[in-house]
Order: sequence, then structure tokens, then C-alpha cells
Amino acid sequence: MYQAIVIACLIGTSAVQREQCTYLEAQRWHDSERACQAHALELAGRVHIHMRGYKPVGWSCKALPRGVLSR
Repeated sequence: MYQAIVIACLIGTSAVQREQCTYLEAQRWHDSERACQAHALELAGRVHIHMRGYKPVGWSCKALPRGVLSR
């Protein structure tokens, strides 16, 4: 299973300045990495709607071991 993660930072900062960034972990898990990637990109495209003043600067898909829902 895979979990999508999006990194969102305040506008005007970079991903290097981590104190101005937040990690958003999706609460939906995917059987394939490809489905997870599509979901991560969809979430990144909606960051500005739900988090005013933030922009997505990165994303990833985290592989979850069997029996674990997040780490």
C-alpha cells in the first residue's frame, strides 16, 4: 500500500526553509504507486484552495508495510 504526501510551504519561502512548510499526509491508501502518484498530484493542485497563502513544493508516495496505516 502507498500513502501520498504533499509538502506545502508559505508563499515566498522555499522547501529548504522547512520551518515555514508542512507535510500533508493523505488519508487514502493506494494499491499501486501509480495511483498514489496521481492522487498526490491532485492534492498538490488543491493546496491553494484549502491552505490560503501556501503552495505545494513537493510530493512523494510512501510505501507502507503490511498491517501499518502510517509511519
